[in-house]
Amino acid sequence: MRTKTCWEDLHREDEPAVEVRDLAVYRNDQLVLEGVSFALQRGEALAVVGPNGAGKTTLLSVIAGLIRPSSGKVRIFGHPPGHHLCLGYLPQRSEAEWNFPAIVLDVVLMGRVGRAGPLRRLTSGDLHKAEEALHRVGLAHLARRPIRNLSGGEQQRMLLARALAQEARILLLDEPLAGLDAPAQNGFLSLLRELAGQGLTVLVALHELDLVAQHFSRALLLRTRPIALGDPRQILTPQALRTAYGTALHLLASDQGLFALGETCCPKGEPGRP
Repeated sequence: MRTKTCWEDLHREDEPAVEVRDLAVYRNDQLVLEGVSFALQRGEALAVVGPNGAGKTTLLSVIAGLIRPSSGKVRIFGHPPGHHLCLGYLPQRSEAEWNFPAIVLDVVLMGRVGRAGPLRRLTSGDLHKAEEALHRVGLAHLARRPIRNLSGGEQQRMLLARALAQEARILLLDEPLAGLDAPAQNGFLSLLRELAGQGLTVLVALHELDLVAQHFSRALLLRTRPIALGDPRQILTPQALRTAYGTALHLLASDQGLFALGETCCPKGEPGRP
C-alpha cells in the first residue's frame, strides 16, 4: 500500500516543479545557506556550482526533504518536501556500497518499491518499467551484470535508471561527474539534457565549470549565499568566480574539464562532510 501522506496525489500542475524562496539553513549555530531563491518549471535544468562547503549538498538535501530548513520555503509542485515519489535523489556515488552482491536490474527494481509498497510483490509490470528505464539510459545490455563490475559512468546511469523506474519527474544529482573521464562526463550530461527535453526537471551540483556552460542554460553560483543566477555564459565571469572561490582562484584545464581551484568556503566543509 502506498503511503497516505504522499503529496503526489495532490500535485498542483499550475505550480513550479521546484520552488525555493529565501531559504536559510543553520547547523550548530553555523550559517550554511542563506537567501537562496529560484524556481524550476517542468523540463528545466539548473546547475549549482561553487566551492566545497558552499552549501550545494545542503541545498539538494533540503529539496529532497532530508534536512529541514531554518527558515524560508521549499515547495515541490506546490507542497512541502518529503513523501514525493516523483522526486529522485542521487547522492554522491561514494556513498553507495558497490561490493553489495546485486545485479544492475535488482538495483533499478528498487525504484519500484515506493510505487508498489513494501508489502506487495513486484509484478511483471514493475519489471517492464525497470527494463524500460535501463533502455532509456543505455544500459539494457548490462541488466544482469554485477554492480561491482560497472564503470563509474555505468554506475551513475544505473542510479539514474532507478530514479526513472520510480517514475521521477524531478531529478536531484549531487556531483554525478566525480571520478568520470571526459567522454563519460559529456555522455552523462547529454543524457540529462535529453531527459529534460522529455519534460523532467533536473537540478545538478557540479564542479566542472566548462561543462556547465556547454550543457546548461541556467546556473546558480553559490557560496553560502547566491552570487549569481542565470545563463552560465553570462554569470560565470572572472569577478563572480573570484567572489565564490576566493582571491586565490586558479582555473585549471584538464582532460576532465575546467576546474576552479581556490580557497575552500568553509574550513570544516558542509555538515556531514570532511
